[in-house]
Amino acid sequence: MLYLTSLHLSHFRSHKSLELECDERPIALFGANGSGKTNILEAVSLFSPGRGLRRASAEDMARRPEHIGWKLRGTLTAQGRQHEIELSSRNGAARSTKIDGKTASQTALGGITRVLWLVPAMDRLWIEGAEGRRRFWDRIALSFFPSHAEHSLSYEKAMRERNRLLKDQVTDDHWYRALEHQMALSGVAIMQARQAALAYIHNAQIAASTQFPKAELTLLQSENGPLPDTVEDLSAAFASARARDLAAGQLAGSASHGSIRALSQQRHACQRMLNRRTKSAFNFNYFSQCARIDRPNRRPANLIIG
Repeated sequence: MLYLTSLHLSHFRSHKSLELECDERPIALFGANGSGKTNILEAVSLFSPGRGLRRASAEDMARRPEHIGWKLRGTLTAQGRQHEIELSSRNGAARSTKIDGKTASQTALGGITRVLWLVPAMDRLWIEGAEGRRRFWDRIALSFFPSHAEHSLSYEKAMRERNRLLKDQVTDDHWYRALEHQMALSGVAIMQARQAALAYIHNAQIAASTQFPKAELTLLQSENGPLPDTVEDLSAAFASARARDLAAGQLAGSASHGSIRALSQQRHACQRMLNRRTKSAFNFNYFSQCARIDRPNRRPANLIIG
C-alpha cells in the first residue's frame, strides 16, 4: 500500500506553513473557496514525476509576496518501507528532489510513487486538442511503468537535437543515424508502454461491475497513422523521411505525438463526443480502474480527486 503519513508545506502557494499527519485511510479535504484545498492536492501530485496537476512552473508555486521559494517534505510509505521525500525550489529555480536525504531526479520518484488525479479542468479532455489526451494517457502509462518517463525524456531530447540539425540544414549522416537510433529505441518503448496500459485498462473494464459509462479506447500512434513497431524499422522510417524533414526544417511525424480516441459503449450514446456529465464519469471510471489494477510490481496508484 502507498500512502503519506506526514506532509509539510513551506511557502507553497497560499500556505506559509502547513503540517498534516495522516495514515492509509482515504482523506477528504473541505473548506471555503480559496482556502487552499487544491494547493494541498497539487503538493501531493508533485510527489510523482512531472509538473503536477496544474503543470505550473516552480516559480509560480512560490507563496507571494515573499517569493523566496518553497519546500515540500513528506514521509511516504510504499511496500512497507518508509521514504523521506523533499521537494524544493529557491528563487524560481528548477525543482530539486531528495529521496531519503540523497539528491535524485524527478523520474526516480516513479520507482516509489504512483499518483493519478482527476480535476474539474479534465472535463474538457475529450473535446480539446490531442496534447491533453496524450498527457492523460502518459500519466496512466507512467503509473504502470516508471521507466516511461525516462523514455519520454530521452525521445524528446533526441528529437530536439535532430530538429536543430534539420533547421540548420546539416546533412551529416553520422549525426542523424545516432539520434534516429536513440529516437527509435525510446519511441518503441513509449508505444509499447501506452499499448500495454491500454490492454490493462481494457481487461479491467471488462472484469469490473460498474454503473459508470464504459468506452472503447483506440490508441492513435501518430498524426500520420500507425508507426513501425521495431527499433530497426522505426530507425529506417526516420532515415527515409530525412529529406522531407530537411525541407520542412523539423520532424513531420513523431512516435511521442499520439492520442486516444474514445467511443462510448452506452446504448443511446454511441458517439465520439460524450456529454459533460458522462465525460466526467468516464474519466473517473478509467482512473479508478487504474487505481485498482493489480500491477506486476504489486504497487497500486493513489487517486487524487479535485
